[in-house]
Amino acid sequence: MKRLLSACLLMAGTFFYWSGAVAESNDNRTADAIQSAMYYNADIRDAEECSMEVRNGQMVALSKDGKLISNPAMTCPDMFSWKLFVDVVKDRFWSNWADESQNWPAKPYPLCEKGESGDCCTPGSNNDKDGHCPYYPGDAHKDRLTALTNAVGSEAEKLAEEILRVGRIPFVDHMNTRQPLKKDGWKLFKSSGDSQNTTPSCDAVVVNGTSTNVVPQILQNFNPPGSESIGRVIRQTNAEVTVRNKTFHEYLYYNDLYNANGVADIYKRNADNLAQDCEIDGNQQVCSNAPYHQPNHSYSAKNKTPSLATVDLPFDAIMIKSNWLHKDLANALNLKGSDKDYVSKHLATQISLDALSIPYDKKANPGGQCNLKGSHYLVAFHVSSKDVPNWVWTTFEHKDLPGRCDYTGCNDAFGYQSQDDLPTGVAKNYVAPNERSDHLNSPSMVFGIDQGYPEEQRTTALTNVFNGMNIGTGDSTSPSEPDPEDKAWLNYRLKGSQVEFVTSTGRPTFLGNSVTEGGFMDGSSCITCHARAGVYVSENDEIDFARLSVFMRSITDYGYARSANGIPNPSWYNVSENPPRLEVLQTDFIWGFLNAQPLDD
Repeated sequence: MKRLLSACLLMAGTFFYWSGAVAESNDNRTADAIQSAMYYNADIRDAEECSMEVRNGQMVALSKDGKLISNPAMTCPDMFSWKLFVDVVKDRFWSNWADESQNWPAKPYPLCEKGESGDCCTPGSNNDKDGHCPYYPGDAHKDRLTALTNAVGSEAEKLAEEILRVGRIPFVDHMNTRQPLKKDGWKLFKSSGDSQNTTPSCDAVVVNGTSTNVVPQILQNFNPPGSESIGRVIRQTNAEVTVRNKTFHEYLYYNDLYNANGVADIYKRNADNLAQDCEIDGNQQVCSNAPYHQPNHSYSAKNKTPSLATVDLPFDAIMIKSNWLHKDLANALNLKGSDKDYVSKHLATQISLDALSIPYDKKANPGGQCNLKGSHYLVAFHVSSKDVPNWVWTTFEHKDLPGRCDYTGCNDAFGYQSQDDLPTGVAKNYVAPNERSDHLNSPSMVFGIDQGYPEEQRTTALTNVFNGMNIGTGDSTSPSEPDPEDKAWLNYRLKGSQVEFVTSTGRPTFLGNSVTEGGFMDGSSCITCHARAGVYVSENDEIDFARLSVFMRSITDYGYARSANGIPNPSWYNVSENPPRLEVLQTDFIWGFLNAQPLDD
């Protein structure tokens, strides 16, 4: 409900009135409690001079008088988000980029010494050595991916099956039970390769000794009554695929960060550098270098023996967390749209049979899972880019997700204009969350959940960029593999962008996705949550990548754990500030190190 109540709001003893240059129309309108609170989410994040155009196949950030904008990621974060959208789509992130099992193999071999071969890994070779070494699929599967792009029908599905990606159950749900790494390591979920080899298809689960199709039971059980939101249901039953571009992948590989030992070495180097007194470490005496830091030497053509003092990704590193929903699950949820309205890919969703109370033979299927294979709809995705030191955070959702602007609203100063019933003279960057009356004896306006939102109007500026970069200019040719020109790309909307922990006035910034953060979106902050990604190494050499959890010790109104927002607390990382002692070493906002395993000796 977007109508404003014709009453004033009493909050903390003060009357708040909707004010501003809106006297010409909708006179006498006042803001209710939700609308007043949303004022701080509706800020215009792009400077007024921001514009972008396509020149020689490249997107260029310009001021409206034609000057180059030196730092568009900070000056024009919403516009820059759409540049990232186009860049990652053109680069076919869904198939070319490395997923987490390809970045961090389950049983990693060490890096090869010069001239060495055998049980070791050589960066750039794309020989995964039966899952022991990283590899980049855009190079390793280049010919297959080219054939898949050009294939249609059953041939496309067959090719997609050969290089099938299996989305994982959201890892944060396992964090309460995980333990620090020891010699044998730990794994939150099976790698894509393991899942394909050992996990049965959901249409062939052994039940009472017979191969059984349990897909009908999955469709019946996955959406129980009383769920917090459709976004939360999708979150728990989607193929979540996190991928990283070639720059990111090669940084991990060449700098020996594809295994837990390499990351632990950086922690120890920092801890030793900060040591208060001289100590004996093995056969060496280590003394404090405070206040001086060690230089960071990452791999390069000139520096082939890296010595990292910190994890610091290159400026063009990008990571994406994407949410893909099996077509049958989408239909069961009555999501609007058809195959043509969604970007689609042949994937597999991990289904927990125990969680959905579906019987199976435990001896035949000790993992208790099955792979729900088939065409999946891309419903939402996060993009994170290292264009600024604390990364650019941005998230997109399909326009037909019923809760996409719930709780926080949607904010886009560049690509799409709000179709809210707006007063005269206000900006069109913000879509306010839906509201409803609670219909009590003393009624209040509360959030209206999963009601859907009217389509925003695409701006001429974004239309020109899409046309110039050939995004969304044609029809989809296959439900098994997307193309950049698929018209369905026009159905995704920017939820918001984030480049700072707080505003210039000290208010925490927020960003969440109704799927990825389903259940705790109201207080979500991508930048703060990822600032807690780090590593701790004990005196016994136990490696803990979740010393700082994704979640804080507080809960939402629905009982789900809440993530952090606002400015990071220095005590998260150091036991005390004077004298300082390292507790957790930040790993450049990368939770993916949770997948890093000890070297396979």
